[in-house]
Amino acid sequence: MADLIKDINSLAIFGGMRKKEPLASLTRFLKLADEAGHSQNDLIEAYAEFVNAIYSMRPDADFSGALWDCLKSDENAYINFTKTNVMRRRTGEEELKISKMMEVAVERELEILTRIGNTSYINLQSMIFYEGYIAQFKTTGIDLKSRYLDMLKALNG
Repeated sequence: MADLIKDINSLAIFGGMRKKEPLASLTRFLKLADEAGHSQNDLIEAYAEFVNAIYSMRPDADFSGALWDCLKSDENAYINFTKTNVMRRRTGEEELKISKMMEVAVERELEILTRIGNTSYINLQSMIFYEGYIAQFKTTGIDLKSRYLDMLKALNG
């Protein structure tokens, strides 16, 4: 699961999501699980905090849905430039030129977020090595990239 931490840490356009739920508590759990010397109790507690974040956000306990909720409300440079260009088009002003580099970054990071959203409780529980009760969550595997790009198309009219 070290790759999952790397994926989360690699987010630049959507880097603000790292500080918000559900990624903030997922990252705490993954870091504990990846580092030696942490007790099983610490791992269980960090995992429970992550699942609690999902439960608090989504009555259906859907991790990919919680990630989508966070993504669609994320104020990042790309969405801000896109909104600015919509306003400029309406007023006849020249649009900002968004670099191809930034557009590629958005697409790649949306692919990463989709992959993260497909993480299941089975993937994470196996890191705890505990036979007792561990809360579960589901993931409906939302294609975050497609949804976000559709949202941008709608915004652009």
